[in-house]
Amino acid sequence: MNDHGQILDPGTVRIERVLPGPIERVWRYITESELRARWLAAGEFELRPGGRAELRFDHASLSPEKAYPEKYKSAEGARGVETVLACEAPRLLKITWGGAGQPAEVSFELTPVDDKVRLVVTSRRLATRDDLVGTASGWHAHLAILGDVLTEQPPRGFWSTHEVAARGYAQRMEVMDECFRWSKSTGRELRDHGSAWSSLLRRRLDAPIERVWAAWTDPEVLPNWLGKPTGAFAVGGTVVLDLSQPHLTTCEIVACEAPTLLRTTWRYGDFGESEVELRLARDGDGTALELEHFACRTADEARGTGGGWEVAIHSLDNFLRGLPPPSDITFPAMDHAWSGVMSLRTGYGEQRPRAMP
Repeated sequence: MNDHGQILDPGTVRIERVLPGPIERVWRYITESELRARWLAAGEFELRPGGRAELRFDHASLSPEKAYPEKYKSAEGARGVETVLACEAPRLLKITWGGAGQPAEVSFELTPVDDKVRLVVTSRRLATRDDLVGTASGWHAHLAILGDVLTEQPPRGFWSTHEVAARGYAQRMEVMDECFRWSKSTGRELRDHGSAWSSLLRRRLDAPIERVWAAWTDPEVLPNWLGKPTGAFAVGGTVVLDLSQPHLTTCEIVACEAPTLLRTTWRYGDFGESEVELRLARDGDGTALELEHFACRTADEARGTGGGWEVAIHSLDNFLRGLPPPSDITFPAMDHAWSGVMSLRTGYGEQRPRAMP
């Protein structure tokens, strides 16, 4: 797992950590004031939707680095009262973040993995580039301290960790700016099907339809832009894709009408199954591509899945043009985990910097 979080859109960052379990222990460190004070902030939480969530920050107590950098002097002694939006112990906590007006949201998603716990923290609706970089750096440093506390190691320096992380996130944001500009050209559309959602992307590719079709179905070509396949490309056949993610993706081919239609199931690891449909049409000397990912459980999941496919199609477009692939910073592409329903935004309220230290 890359240590940096994933910038999913200009206002959203997702950070994942695998921590020592059991899940109930990690949940306590998130929800109980005395334990949370060791890595984030003290304060009592009423663990019910609409409940009060108090936060009292004391960064000097988190690590041996006591002095606040000049940039964050205004955060010293910061306090806030937030609202619990969702609570499903011990797996999900979601609260507002940032005070009055239009506060952000912060979500913590916990999933047991053998004797460990996967913690996913996702920040949403960050208003500016500086907000995103500062927020990501803040959570990066806080979660590093949490990892030290849970493994009973001396806590590393909070501010030095924050400083290094901030440089990394600023560089990543530069890469993602280009990716987001490209993504706008897909005209991503979320569709509500009643009991499920889908994400639809459209893009004109400067390549003949036969070449685009081969890029999706030829086992020798597919690794150049998506992943290494094994299996049978035929209706009823199963193809397993190695997308350089922690788990393999398994696809059963439901329909195949060369060179215009390909529909498959889509299962990442042992997570839930969905479906992907590729539709191609000739467009002059190029190809009109439509890709729709069906059976997403929520709008957020469809939004995240669509974002992943945007990265993949960006890579396909570069390949067809003979350009280098997009930076690997853009790739959590098909990682199921970041298309979940968790959301988070960080910030400190009216009297404090909105980017979180």
